[in-house]
Amino acid sequence: MQNLLKNYELQIRDYKESCKSKIWSQITSNSFKDIDTKKLSNFFSNNLSDGIDNSRLFNEEDVKKLFLSLCNKYNKDEILKLLVEDKKNIGNSSKHYTYEKKIISYADNYHVNFYFEIEKYISKEKNIILEIGGGYGGLARMICNNKNCTYILIDLPETNLISSYYLTSHFPNKKFLLYEEYKNNKEIRLENYDFVILPPWSLTKNIKFDFCINLRSMMEMNTDSINEYFKYIQDNLVDGGYFLNVNRYFTDGNDYNFYFYNFPYNKNWNVIKSETSWLQKDLHFLLTRKSKVALNDMDNLLKKLQNFTNKRYAYKKNIYYIIKKFLKNLFKI
Repeated sequence: MQNLLKNYELQIRDYKESCKSKIWSQITSNSFKDIDTKKLSNFFSNNLSDGIDNSRLFNEEDVKKLFLSLCNKYNKDEILKLLVEDKKNIGNSSKHYTYEKKIISYADNYHVNFYFEIEKYISKEKNIILEIGGGYGGLARMICNNKNCTYILIDLPETNLISSYYLTSHFPNKKFLLYEEYKNNKEIRLENYDFVILPPWSLTKNIKFDFCINLRSMMEMNTDSINEYFKYIQDNLVDGGYFLNVNRYFTDGNDYNFYFYNFPYNKNWNVIKSETSWLQKDLHFLLTRKSKVALNDMDNLLKKLQNFTNKRYAYKKNIYYIIKKFLKNLFKI
């Protein structure tokens, strides 16, 4: 664990402030002060997990209801195979539901759903998977337990500390590339590792990847960061590779006021699946496949999403919706 803290401190010294959004600055302003091994080993039960998991903010009954909804969508036995045994409670989760000696957190339910949505598109051969903003590594753990891959997690130093602790604890025999080793040898071959956990300014140009994932974090970024990530994805994803983008239809809770339909997709994308995300009506689920030739798929889809979003935004500004939401929060109905 001391090595993980050393890598964290090195990232903090090299921090590129342009990478940190206003939202993330607010979340981490106090939670990562005086970080130590005890606080890190209990991250699920303290404020270290705020903003990347939030499971401690939900009660067991909430998690149970969500799990039952998940079981209505997928085979229960297949779901349980993806979950962690209660004797291996890395991060010391306390606000979870236990079923057949498996830990089920609030976030686990969504990670299971995303895994089943994409697993058939991940080949049986060695894959290189890039997840931008992978949080504590919940989805990465599920994928790497079941697929042959090099898994690259790109996130901010605070989150990288948590994911490196969580994943090294679950995979003690896997080969990890962390920031210090990468910084000392930038010619290193990432595909020789099982996990690569790095900050955004370490994005390398000398590797092609087969699958890219972003779940619910691009809407926290400024427009420059979004454009840089999209350029990197569209330049380095292999032809025929997949990109899963799950983000809000629009956000007006920060200075950026970004809309999903403004994501800078080029024309070389085939739409595989486009719908409102499961039990998350404010999020859109978009799975695309990179094409060698220009198509009309994205232009047509983004226009439809613009119309849908404008109608939804107008509805949420309606006084009747505001009153309804206020009453629901007031009386918990």
